[in-house]
Amino acid sequence: MIVTLLLVTLLLDFTAPEIPASWEAGIYARDCDTGEILLDVNGSMPFRPASTVKAVTTLCALERLGPDFVYNTFILADTSSATLVLKGSGAPLLSAEDVTRTAMETAAFLPERPAWNLYVDLDAIAGDNHLPGWDQTDWDRTYCPPVEPLCIGDNVVEIIVSAENDFVNVSTYPPLPSLQLITSGLRTGSTTSVTAKGGNWETGEPEITLSGTVRNGERVILYKPFAGAPEELCRFLQAELEQNGLSINYQGIFNGDCSGENWRASSVMYSDPMWIILGSMNKWSRNLVAEQVLRTIAGEITGEPGSTRAGCDISGALLDSIAPGGIGWQLADGSGLSRLNLLTPEQLTEVFLNGSTSLEYGPEFLASFPVNGVDGTLSRRMSLIPPGSFRGKTGSLNDTCTIAGVLRTSSGRTVALAVFLQIPRGHIWRARAWQDKYIEELYRTL
Repeated sequence: MIVTLLLVTLLLDFTAPEIPASWEAGIYARDCDTGEILLDVNGSMPFRPASTVKAVTTLCALERLGPDFVYNTFILADTSSATLVLKGSGAPLLSAEDVTRTAMETAAFLPERPAWNLYVDLDAIAGDNHLPGWDQTDWDRTYCPPVEPLCIGDNVVEIIVSAENDFVNVSTYPPLPSLQLITSGLRTGSTTSVTAKGGNWETGEPEITLSGTVRNGERVILYKPFAGAPEELCRFLQAELEQNGLSINYQGIFNGDCSGENWRASSVMYSDPMWIILGSMNKWSRNLVAEQVLRTIAGEITGEPGSTRAGCDISGALLDSIAPGGIGWQLADGSGLSRLNLLTPEQLTEVFLNGSTSLEYGPEFLASFPVNGVDGTLSRRMSLIPPGSFRGKTGSLNDTCTIAGVLRTSSGRTVALAVFLQIPRGHIWRARAWQDKYIEELYRTL
């Protein structure tokens, strides 16, 4: 049941949009300057937060790693044994261009030998590549790529299908040496309608099955997550090294120690700094990036291979420190894709209040989130208030719609808030419109 709206600050002109009887709401707001509680509707009740969990991951990453943290993915060489090791760091969003540059640098570094043995080290992060509470029906969807110690982009392959003169052409990016494209179900036709089914998570091999029709002169672009990213990245590195004149034998997973004096870094793939990575994660709600960041936090803090469970424990301890006394909440992942996550509106509001007012990383925290009327998942939302009035994170599952962030009101007040809606399936767009109207009214009234 929804409790009566608490207005600690009297809002005589505030007219909240009516909440449908079949919905359940949780709303909490605080003044960022005075700390005053402005709104409390079920503020201490746990709800599924969906992708707003990324705000917790963001705060934890900036607090424990810092905005300037950089992933280093090494190619290590032992010339005495003619051994190369691609050492994963858990870095998200490594590109094919990163690998090409690294291969050129490595080839220039190494002495001539008949052949080199190439291995991959996967010890940076550990755990399942699909997490508890992730619906298996989502595994074939772009927003649900597998979490791996080594990634190519966000482990999603772009597929371009076109037709010309009754011939169907298919190309993909990034280059995946072992990708099996099954195209027997493709043909030209009077309409363009192509579907792709991918995954093959049981074998860990990338496989995409395409079917449908393409009209002559037209093309369609599809995106699909794929399995086996660490091996695909390593095999692509093998091909690039061979392109640069080296003879390479790929040997699989490395189980030895590459910390001795014989080992040298032949090249390093550097990531963007953490605050840039968090911006990519939050503005477009990239689940893989969030899970990689959470596991990285765990690895850096514990000194062990980073796991989701350890990362959730660290994030949970941070939540307890900024919003003590919460009951019934839990974290199951870093992205919010898991249906096992539960947070309260008060907790999420405190995340935005503490992050945005931090003297160490406040600007980086705020800059990582979408802006209403400007970019990311808020580019077309809250059109009745000036663009830039609200920065925050959205989240939705089929029965959950959440938004949280920082609102700069018409009077110049800065307010941290969270709005949770638990709704019947099929009401997502209606719930988003309700949230927009609610925040627009707060902008006018506060």
